[in-house]
Amino acid sequence: LREPFLTACCGNHFCQACIDPVVQEGKPCPSCGEGELTMILDKKTRRKIFSLDVRCPMWRRGCKWVGELGDRSDHLDEKDGDCQFVDVNCSNACGGRVQRRELPTHLKQACPKRAYVCDYCPFEATFDVVTTQHWQVCGYFPLPCPNKCDVGRVERQNLEQHLKECSLQEVECDFS
Repeated sequence: LREPFLTACCGNHFCQACIDPVVQEGKPCPSCGEGELTMILDKKTRRKIFSLDVRCPMWRRGCKWVGELGDRSDHLDEKDGDCQFVDVNCSNACGGRVQRRELPTHLKQACPKRAYVCDYCPFEATFDVVTTQHWQVCGYFPLPCPNKCDVGRVERQNLEQHLKECSLQEVECDFS
């Protein structure tokens, strides 16, 4: 009963969500049966309800907040609230939702849309672009020698030269 309304006919309380369909359909008062249903917002009861102490609905996740019901929506507000356990959207618009308290870690370590500099060159873009697109063409990206020689890994831009000098590279024999 968050939006308490009084019936003018018999003085009974109804919440707005419950009584609105009755009023819209022109039905009589559900309590006394009077035909013309007139509703009045009960501001005194509303103040009492909104001053009731409640705990945060995220208490199972660990939130310790207790406050008035009227302050609960501010506490839980995704943009400006202070509940650290409510799910919020990633500010980089990656589509992820994390608890507010985990957002800084997500933005620095897990978000695919975080700013990221290639590990091998100065190229900068988002993590997902660097790791799925740029690394496919980065000249400094280390590749294994296809001959599995002792050199191990060779920068992509040097691979062609390495294969010319690799001791395990097959060469055409002039005598065959």
